[in-house]
Amino acid sequence: EITGITPGMLRGQRTLKEAMPDFAKFCQGAVLVAHNASFDGAFFRNKTVAVVGGGDTAVSDALYLSKLAAKVYLIHRRDEFRASKFLVERAQARENIRFILSTVVEEVLGEDRVQGLRLRNVSNGNVGTLETDGLFVAVGIRPNSELVRGFVALDEGGFVVAGEDCKTSLPGVFAAGDL
Repeated sequence: EITGITPGMLRGQRTLKEAMPDFAKFCQGAVLVAHNASFDGAFFRNKTVAVVGGGDTAVSDALYLSKLAAKVYLIHRRDEFRASKFLVERAQARENIRFILSTVVEEVLGEDRVQGLRLRNVSNGNVGTLETDGLFVAVGIRPNSELVRGFVALDEGGFVVAGEDCKTSLPGVFAAGDL
């Protein structure tokens, strides 16, 4: 029996922060590592930004930011994107989006703000730096569904299975959003 659950306990998803070493270090103080381009993009008008990720969210963020920022680097650890072909083609058509493939972020550089990234090419091991004013992390999401695991059906990604009516496999339990 599930009792005492508030809506806030089951809210949304968590980003896959473990994809970057020492991630927490760069989320403190004045250093700006962002997760939401539509909220934080305006801070980077006419600046250079990097987006890390290879799915629809990362490519969509890069497209959005390309309307604000002077230059957008889209960094992905693989040699191909998982994002839909349509989004990738749109990003390729934008003059101010540059692709950096087969590359991971090793370190975020800067004291009181993001000033650059130390990058490592996973194919050849080459290490280099990239000057940037901001970093947007779009490396994926993990559903915040641990509280209901074992009570309701989850899909292979750990998301709660719910119909259009928000009903789950457990009568009386409903789910909405990225849970």
